[in-house]
Amino acid sequence: MKNIYEVLRQKEADIERLKKELQALRIVAPLLEEELATEAQVVPSPVRTYPTVQAKPAAATVGADSKPIWP
Repeated sequence: MKNIYEVLRQKEADIERLKKELQALRIVAPLLEEELATEAQVVPSPVRTYPTVQAKPAAATVGADSKPIWP
């Protein structure tokens, strides 16, 4: 069985560690938010261009004598 005072000390140490982590996150979060906002303004989203495809003329693909492949 664990010593209740040792468990209590460990929990208090965990709480202090979490308080420090939260304080650090509160400092860093606004800085990251500003950085993301400036990146969104500076870097435009990429524009995709697609090559144009020219269709073959209908007369070249289907002859006058041809029958449909399907029934």
